[in-house]
Amino acid sequence: LNKQSSSGPAPIAWLRARGRPLKTAEQRRAALARVEAMISENLDVISAAQEQDRIFPSRFNGVGQMLLGGAKNYQSLVDAWMVPEKLEDACPAPLKAGVEADWCVVNEPKGVCINVSPWNAPVQLSVIPMLAMLASGNHCAIKPPELVPNVSALFRRLCQQYLDGYVWVEEGDKDAVNRLIDECADHLVFTGGGEIAKPVAARCAWTLTPMTLELGGKSPVFFDKNLDASMLDAGIRETLELKVYKTGQFCCAHDYALVHEGIYDAFCTKFAAAVEALGDKRHVGLIGRRQYDALKDKITDAAVECIPPMEGSFVPNDTAMTVPFAGFLQPAMTSKFLTGEIFAPALPILKVHDHHEAINIINNMVTGKPLIAYCYSQDAAVAELFVSSVSAGNIAVNSGPQRMISNFNCAVGGIGPSGMGASFWGREAMREFSNRKHVIHAKSGFAKSYFSGPPPAPA
Repeated sequence: LNKQSSSGPAPIAWLRARGRPLKTAEQRRAALARVEAMISENLDVISAAQEQDRIFPSRFNGVGQMLLGGAKNYQSLVDAWMVPEKLEDACPAPLKAGVEADWCVVNEPKGVCINVSPWNAPVQLSVIPMLAMLASGNHCAIKPPELVPNVSALFRRLCQQYLDGYVWVEEGDKDAVNRLIDECADHLVFTGGGEIAKPVAARCAWTLTPMTLELGGKSPVFFDKNLDASMLDAGIRETLELKVYKTGQFCCAHDYALVHEGIYDAFCTKFAAAVEALGDKRHVGLIGRRQYDALKDKITDAAVECIPPMEGSFVPNDTAMTVPFAGFLQPAMTSKFLTGEIFAPALPILKVHDHHEAINIINNMVTGKPLIAYCYSQDAAVAELFVSSVSAGNIAVNSGPQRMISNFNCAVGGIGPSGMGASFWGREAMREFSNRKHVIHAKSGFAKSYFSGPPPAPA
């Protein structure tokens, strides 16, 4: 790997040398309060920039309120996080040789962290890891996505206005990412696709930079046979809203549905009716030409029945880059729909014999372990088996992702191909950006080892 030119800015070095202090709890809370001000005072401005860049939904108010709640929660965690945690001394008594010691764990900030944020939620996923970084005492260099230039430029200006000395925003393409990594930062968060993550991870390996990868993955949803009408309606509505309101361009969105054969016909009838009821809202916009063409290619490749049908006015629009949302029935396991993350307004629907078959499909999906696995069942034994048998970053039983990511004590992160580590929320994220420094302090003499003298003979 060729090291990037050092003629440009050096954000990591600048933050290390000139960053504002984050040593005390008061300083960290003050920085988090500045984030609150930046968000609360600019909701409409951020919404307008997101609309310019075709981010769906463009209105930022809901996300903004979540970020404000997250900032307040981190402020409440700072004091306790900075208190050393006591450890029990498990050293055998003969090796102590009469010398007792205090043991503790100190949560030391790693230093300067990089956050490479994605185009689908550029402000949200720039801010969420940043909150945990600041709360745990780190400075932050953010590389926003070049695919949304208006949002990225606005975010840079806002951080310069509100967070100067705490956060550096470096606009640019992959060369900017490489330049930041080559500065040997203390941690990196990357949110995006797995194929892009591979060269990022390889570059981090050369500088031995620890990293968190938030990669999404094919998050399945299982609909069990025992769902009553209201629960089935709720599960369909949750799935549909993520594919339409959030356009499916959301790492936590349901990627494909596994439907018990005992409820399959009822599911398809209700699903089709719910989609048809959307009217013109069924037309969902994609952020760019590449994403639009990729979805059309998957639809052509699948060559299966879709519900509701794509016909009349409900067909892809090459000019507007919109595609009518639909469910695709029984695509082949080798289809492009099922061999890669969809990240778009389309839902493959597979009929399964029972929950055992659903679990087997999930655990043997060629894309590997998912970010979140959803189980919609009113049978406690089925839900328990699902939780214990499916390996995923997170599991949601009779819940959607919005409820999960709204709990500021719940960490969200992947496993294997869907990621590693967790950059939000709460203590787990603060742990991600801290060096858990274990300390021994001998109290009454020198705590000897074999190198400074043998232990006493047993009594």
